[in-house]
Order: sequence, then structure tokens, then C-alpha cells
Amino acid sequence: MGQDDFDQLVLSIYDCAVDPTSWPSALTRTARFLGARGAFVFELQGGGGARRIAARCFSDTYDGALVQQYLDRHNDQELIDQDIFARHSKQSDAIEMIPDTVLADTEAELRERANVREMQQYRIGHRAGALLNKDHLDQDRFALQFSTSWERISPEQLRLASRVMPHIAKSLNISRPLTKLAETHGAIEQSLDLLAVGVCVIDSRGMIVTANAEFRAQMAAYGIFRLDPQGRLAMRSEESMRSFARLTADASGHGRFGGRPRKEAIVATVNGEEHTLCVEVAPLQKAASFGEPDLVGHIVYSMDTGKGFAIDEEMVAPLFALTKAEASVLTLMAEGLTNPQISDMRERSLETINSQVKAVLEKTGSANRTQAIRLAVNVSSSFLMSKPRTAPKEGVPPRE
Repeated sequence: MGQDDFDQLVLSIYDCAVDPTSWPSALTRTARFLGARGAFVFELQGGGGARRIAARCFSDTYDGALVQQYLDRHNDQELIDQDIFARHSKQSDAIEMIPDTVLADTEAELRERANVREMQQYRIGHRAGALLNKDHLDQDRFALQFSTSWERISPEQLRLASRVMPHIAKSLNISRPLTKLAETHGAIEQSLDLLAVGVCVIDSRGMIVTANAEFRAQMAAYGIFRLDPQGRLAMRSEESMRSFARLTADASGHGRFGGRPRKEAIVATVNGEEHTLCVEVAPLQKAASFGEPDLVGHIVYSMDTGKGFAIDEEMVAPLFALTKAEASVLTLMAEGLTNPQISDMRERSLETINSQVKAVLEKTGSANRTQAIRLAVNVSSSFLMSKPRTAPKEGVPPRE
């Protein structure tokens, strides 16, 4: 494949962010690009003896019933294998495919295992795995399967995989608000105003096609977004606009942060840190979920991290080895409280709270509060409101 083929592959991957039903065909396309037979995205669910592998989506060339039967029969060995893949893959933010040579001392030993023998019956000779989410290691696992007629994964295939995987990671990551909305309410277009996250779709010219109530409210309340003289969506500060322009220019501007795509977000502040928006952008070739099947443009997510989100403290704390005090501080950060407010509420000195916030940032691999809150909300899936938000009828600033 040439550069045009690669760009089209990347665009098809980002389309899955708004249409999860596209993942099977996108994974088949990805596998072919990498010279593999098929690909999986899966997650690990439960704990202890109840821990299981759940296949979220896989290449449309695979039989779903056979996949489930395989996972049921070989869950224990697959968990062992996935822990080994993860141990090798989690060393850095970069996404690296790990060949199955790490699973056993010799190839002969590996081929004697029951799960490998069964894969060979389906003409799968070997495989490779990777973590697409370095923040939550049980989410967004990725695997490639190679035919028995192919040699092991080559350096060139590894290089190509390192170009593709960050885009899959970002597409999965930013799709969570809409995925949660679809799981809870079905039709996305009719329930967008239930999202606590601002969502805006723009066309190839930058003109707004649709925006939910939260996005319109943010535009009306803060001066971060604006419409330029031609009526195109823009950001007010020069630094934010440069980042926004890069992300809306072409597909190559995306996927720069590997397994931690939240770090790619544009952080824009108003009145110091009183209101901070975490803005994420992804390209779209189509947006049928928004009633625009032929759209070519971008989707823009904007989270107001000062408005307050409820996070699952019991889920977040063990993921990042937070102490009870640090987890409580992160919860209050997500609720929109400043350090002095947290100090007053917890009746601790400001120095103590500052130290605990610093520890939270270090343990979550966050450069600032916004990244930490974005991470905690994503892990907790705290994207929905109990009732639709009301926004000003206009909800959009005038053109400049």
C-alpha cells in the first residue's frame, strides 16, 4: 500500500469512533495492510477466578461462534499469554507489537500448547499482541493473527504496525462517550444532549454541521471557541488555533501519543484555571450516526473539566496505585474544586493538598489537572447526564 492507501485506512479507523459497527471491516483492512490474517480488539473483565477475555470486535472474516468457543476453552492459557504480552508492551507510551516468541522458551514448546494447536487448525500459525491503552491495561488489548503460510512478523511489519496502532488507540479512546450513549439510549443523534461532553461535527470547510447542547453552552459561556469571518469553527488563542489547525489538516497530525492519546488533547483555559476545556479532534469520512452519511470533516469533543464529573473512586484508585487520600483528592478535582477549595473541604493544609495533587499527576502520568480529570472520567465512563442540558437557542458566538 502507498501513502494514499495508508491515509484511507486511517480515516476508516476514525470512522469507527462514531460507528462501532464499522470495526470488523476496519480490522480486516488493518490486518491486510500489515500482512496478517486477522485482528482483534478485546478486553479483560472481572478479577481473580472470574477473570475472562471478552472479544469486543474482530475481523469480519472470522466466525463469531468459533471465536467464542475458542475463548471459552482456552481462557486460562490466554490470560497467561496476555499477561506476558502486557508485561512486554507496557514499558513506554509507544505502542509496540510483541511477537509470540515471548510466550515460550522455544517454538516447539509453544506449538505443543492446546490453544496454539487449535489455532493451527484454523490456519493461524503465530500472533502478536499489544496494549492500546497504557492508562487502563485491561481495556483495548490488540492482537494480530498470521497465517501458517507466513513467516514470523518482520521488522517492516512491526514498523507499519507502529504507524497504525496509535490511530486505533485514539479512535477507541475518543469513542467512549458516544459508545456509552449508544449503549444506554440507542440512537445517538436523538440523545446527544444527554452527553456531559461537548460534541461538534464540522465539514471539510470547518462549518458546523451539528453540535449538542453542551458544546453550544460552552461556546456561549466561554470565549475559547469562535466563528471566523467565514463562519468556520476556530479557537481564540493562537496556540490553541495552531493545534486545532494541525489536527484538522490531515490524518498525519493524529496519533502522536501512542497508548495515551489523551495527551494529544488541546488544553484551553479561561480565567486562569477556573474553566479548562479539554478539546479532542478526529477526522471523519462519514457520520451516519449524526444523519450525515456522506460527510467529510471532523468531530470535536470538548470537556469542561471545571463543571464537575462524578468518577468511580473505587475503580480508579487501584488502577493507579492511589492512596485513599489521593483518590479522594482526585474525586474532588473531577468535581471541579480548586486546590484551596479541596483544602477547606478536607481540612488539610494547602501544602498537603498541593503535594497530593502532584502525586496524583505523577501516578496517572498526567502533565496537568485537565489530563488527570480526562483520564478519571474516561475510566469511569462518566459521560451522561440524567436529563438533557438546556443551552441558549443560539448557543454560538457571532462571526468575527
